Amino acid sequence: MNSIHRLGLAISGTAAVLTIGAAFVVQGYASAQQAAKPTANAQTDSQIATPTDTPTATPTIEPNVIYVLPQATPPVITIKKVAPPAKPAVPSVPAATPPVIHIIVTPPPGGDDHGGGDD
Repeated sequence: MNSIHRLGLAISGTAAVLTIGAAFVVQGYASAQQAAKPTANAQTDSQIATPTDTPTATPTIEPNVIYVLPQATPPVITIKKVAPPAKPAVPSVPAATPPVIHIIVTPPPGGDDHGGGDD
């Protein structure tokens, strides 16, 4: 890869990172501005509940009693006859071995270019 290509990749990568980072910054700024605005549901000083000095009783609810029927005991299974042991697997006959193909690569007529590209 030529140096101009590397420079282009570096610049485009940096631009992508900066663009995504700027999007996060703008989104954070917008959400902070939105959170800072007073809402219509905000409580004023007159609406805030003041604590009382006298304790009040917490109402209690009567517990609900739920009866669950237990599951029936499963029947006992007795094995009366045991199956004979399985026969061992017979190895299959291997297929004929595939033919071996030899490929001989000769150097090009103009000499070897040592894997070089189109530089």
